[in-house]
Amino acid sequence: MQVIDQLEASVRQLLDEQDKLRQQVTELQDRNEAMRSELVRTHGEMNDLEQRYRALLVAHQMLGGTEGDRQRAKDQLALIITQVNRAMEALRT
Repeated sequence: MQVIDQLEASVRQLLDEQDKLRQQVTELQDRNEAMRSELVRTHGEMNDLEQRYRALLVAHQMLGGTEGDRQRAKDQLALIITQVNRAMEALRT
């Protein structure tokens, strides 16, 4: 009887372990999907920021106006570059 009891305990332990592993797989799949969605969102944001950067770069090149105009364009470009860098960093993690 003792061997049967040990076998039964081992089977229960294996079934518990299997349930835990299934739960971990489900959690990891959910996390993977969330990260994939975040990656897609961040990628879209990065593309948008790159387009804005190009537009501002062209505008800056076309300006040639006052020093204040150039400084404002530089400030906008710096802001967009910062946003692009943040988006790229988010993609790396």
